[in-house]
Amino acid sequence: MALLCSPCHAEAKSSNDSLLNKTFRYHSSITRCEEDTSLTVYVRQNIDIDKRNVTLMVIPSMYSIARGNKQYIGETYSKIKIVDYDKFDSSIQVNTGTVPHNRKAMEFMQTFLMPTIYGNYLFGGYLISPFSEPNKRLYKYSITEITPDRSEIIFKPRQINIQLVSGTAVVRNEDGRIIRVMLEGEYDMIKFNVNIIMGDGCGLKSLYPAMCSISSDFKFLGNKLSSDFFSVYDLPIELSSDISNSHDRTLMGLIRPDSLTSEEEQLYITHDSVARERKATKEKDNKTDSPIEEIGDYLIERIKGNFGEDDQGSYRISPILNPLYLSYSHNKGITYKMKVRGNYNFTNNSSISLYLKASYSFKQKQLYYRMPIRLSYNKKKNGYLELEIGNGNRISNSGISEQVKNETLDSIDWSKMNLDYFKDFYVKLYNNVDLGKQWTIQPGFIFHRRTAVDKTGFVLAQKPYKYISFAPAIRLQLRPWQSKGPVFTADYERAIKGVGESNMDYERIELDASWHKPLYSLRSLSLRLSGGFYTSRDKDAYFLDYRNFREENIPGGWDDDWTGEFQLLNSNWYNASQYYVSTNATYESPLMIMAHLPLVGRYIETERIYVNSLFVEHLHPYMEWGYGFTNRIFSMGIFVATKNASFEGVGCRFGFELFRDW
Repeated sequence: MALLCSPCHAEAKSSNDSLLNKTFRYHSSITRCEEDTSLTVYVRQNIDIDKRNVTLMVIPSMYSIARGNKQYIGETYSKIKIVDYDKFDSSIQVNTGTVPHNRKAMEFMQTFLMPTIYGNYLFGGYLISPFSEPNKRLYKYSITEITPDRSEIIFKPRQINIQLVSGTAVVRNEDGRIIRVMLEGEYDMIKFNVNIIMGDGCGLKSLYPAMCSISSDFKFLGNKLSSDFFSVYDLPIELSSDISNSHDRTLMGLIRPDSLTSEEEQLYITHDSVARERKATKEKDNKTDSPIEEIGDYLIERIKGNFGEDDQGSYRISPILNPLYLSYSHNKGITYKMKVRGNYNFTNNSSISLYLKASYSFKQKQLYYRMPIRLSYNKKKNGYLELEIGNGNRISNSGISEQVKNETLDSIDWSKMNLDYFKDFYVKLYNNVDLGKQWTIQPGFIFHRRTAVDKTGFVLAQKPYKYISFAPAIRLQLRPWQSKGPVFTADYERAIKGVGESNMDYERIELDASWHKPLYSLRSLSLRLSGGFYTSRDKDAYFLDYRNFREENIPGGWDDDWTGEFQLLNSNWYNASQYYVSTNATYESPLMIMAHLPLVGRYIETERIYVNSLFVEHLHPYMEWGYGFTNRIFSMGIFVATKNASFEGVGCRFGFELFRDW
């Protein structure tokens, strides 16, 4: 018996699919115009604190409201330049409010104020958009016609996960343009509801909001806060470019697109009254401002700001004492890390920047640091001069210790001396320039000074305890498909004995192919193939130190170094072979294995599968297989290693992820 489908049902399904396809493709139908590349944006934030305790102080951007008032208001007027659909340059021109020192509280929510609903992600690289065609398999859709020219799309995730949202959208039947969106979800301790009215017309600004309101609730360890945001875009008033981060309340009153409520006005009145009383009391008692609050900011909060007459310079310092910056690995134990960034723009085409990364390994009792200083003299051609100073891993070489032990000094107990390990201080200087869109050349030199951790035995045996190398180097990089394909790199380094105090002579070549391929729905595939070898080495060149095959001594977040690291490999193997060949592969997805588990699966943000292999002398091969996941609180990975097809061991990697995006 043949089954007949209803013509009406088939026709409705076809119509719904057609409207969805129009919506998915509306973004690509818009032609970008030069005059549409900037927007003025007004944002108002209201914060109500229901409960709070001392733990609120360690949350980024919350220190300023962790005590004192329980209600705050803040307003900003900014200019946003659209670089790409989901990339923006934002500069605040006016900033007022009752948060102490005009700081921003719950700064992470600022990313929600410029939604890119037609992109892969809704907010600044977070949350999978239901209006991007590659993501449609993750959502269920139902469509209802509400007028002859408009329909409502209801979208729900097929699987409950914090990377997905639910809600409704009103779209135009003619071309699929979204007129209004209401959505709700949960991300990083925040439950939110967003109401977006999209821009009018058919140009670039129809892809961005005309108005956006957000209500959110935040709960963490007994702290309970609610926050409301209201933003208006593409306002007619454009301020002079000379106005930057002004706190002029009168000016804000002139450019504000609406009126404050009586409750909001009262917050300003109360704030001003308290400020006047505090100032009068200090003047009466001849007291100065207490540095306690400022010191608290430096210890717990991220520190950032601008300097220079026109704010050409900026700086950013990670918290000095924040437990969230601890991590753990099998080899290094507990590690604490911090970062310092600084930048100063001379012109649009030249600047100088500094980036200090440091970490302390409690297991090794070792402070590691790396500080590149970059002078960009031609940004259009990626021309820059970079000086990097740092200390490498404690490198080992048994050959040196064996020479020392073979000396005829029978009275010395060599077993009590740590002869194998050397501290490494290095300086690198490179000049980088692009030769067209596909080629980059980077000539320079590398200086290493390796000093024995325990000098005693070397002094007694009258052997050198310091080994210095000076090596001119050159790097060539080829990008045949530019940013859309793999990158091929070749490194050549030739040490010259006798330059300064250099007492080593060697020649090294390394080749590398890397590819990070973003896939749909927050998925990605990372691949790397590397190899290197020494073509020559004199008898005093004990140290094998490769540029692409080395232990990472300053751990970063899992997204910092996508190429992959060996988690369980003994550090001595990095300095044990005249050659190496390694492969690294990582597949990343938000909805893979653990995301399908009941209860806990909804909180799994990202999962990763790792496969790493290594061929060196005496290892044919060394293999590592790993599985890792990230949730709102931590990242964790489990790794299994084999050596020459025999089981080698199991280890883990752990790091705090709490508030990493804040």
